[in-house]
Amino acid sequence: MKAVKAGICLLAVTLISGCWGQINFDQLTIVSAIGLDPAKNNMIRVTLQLSNPTLPVAAGGGSQQRRPFVNYDAVGVTIQEAVERIQHQAKKSLFFPQTKVVLISEQFARRGLDDTLDYFWRETNQNLNSWVLVSRMPARHVLDKAMELEPVPADEWRKYLEGDWKRPLQVDVQMYQFLPRLNQTGYQAVSPGIGPFNKSGKSDIMEIGDTAVFKNDRMVGWLSGEESQIVNWLTGASRRGSFHTDLAQEESVSFSLHSVRAKLIPVLSGGRLSMKLLLKGEAEVLTATVPLHFGSEHAMLRDVLNRQLTTAIEKTIDKVFRQFGSDVIGFGETLHRRMPAEWKKRKPDWDEEIRGLDADISVSFEVKRSGLLH
Repeated sequence: MKAVKAGICLLAVTLISGCWGQINFDQLTIVSAIGLDPAKNNMIRVTLQLSNPTLPVAAGGGSQQRRPFVNYDAVGVTIQEAVERIQHQAKKSLFFPQTKVVLISEQFARRGLDDTLDYFWRETNQNLNSWVLVSRMPARHVLDKAMELEPVPADEWRKYLEGDWKRPLQVDVQMYQFLPRLNQTGYQAVSPGIGPFNKSGKSDIMEIGDTAVFKNDRMVGWLSGEESQIVNWLTGASRRGSFHTDLAQEESVSFSLHSVRAKLIPVLSGGRLSMKLLLKGEAEVLTATVPLHFGSEHAMLRDVLNRQLTTAIEKTIDKVFRQFGSDVIGFGETLHRRMPAEWKKRKPDWDEEIRGLDADISVSFEVKRSGLLH
């Protein structure tokens, strides 16, 4: 009987469901955003925007209103070391799987990221779906000063980056896309930028715009909104947009573009490699500063649009290829798919070869409608 009772007790123990490995909710704080800045002696300053899930938006009563988050920062040789120091400050367990954005300051991005961002690969608790932003000012200042409609600024930025309506004029990238391109030859990384819309003092509305361009793991420059839109077309990230053309002095027409499709074709002639670019789409007239007779001026509008678009694309390619030496449109990947043997020969010197790459650009947009113009 003793053996039977002992067996029953052991069986009962195995059926007991416990929470020994769980963390109490009040001991947990959510990391909404991560900021990365350079520090002295080649160290890293990490800022974490911590949300308190148990705190209402307006806590404390009366005029004593607390924000539902707090920012902690610490310096370390590695990101992990700085995070451990913040853990001691916060006195709670840090929960990373719901991190919305990772802010990398421009100064830190220009220093080079390869030796530091491997933390996000190795730390299984990280959210690789978080959005990446490059801040024009220190990341900790952005997190401290941001004033948005959402109680937690990182929530506002995430919703904006997930929306489709902003896509044509800027790039967007998530951590799982960004990290591989820091070491990828033939298709290099970009990231949207963030900074104060209008510096007003203690709090600022932050504007997401322009594009940070990387060459390998190091940021090398910025693209404007129009240039970012062109990069989106060439990479297939967007099939719509807008474009402003000048007809004559103080005469202009703005177009809405849609069904935009780009095709990159590597051309090898006499051992010299060049790129053929075909861009097609449809256009509608949005606004004009002069009266337009659409029937008689249809061909003129089409020709002006195609010609000025071609010039804008040439300038953008010249900037990313020759000035930055960065293949952010993925032409190297196209060459790899179409001519694998040729890519194998050119890959070791690709970052320098694209500086002298010629581009043959053909733009063909058809103006379909003129809105209310006649």
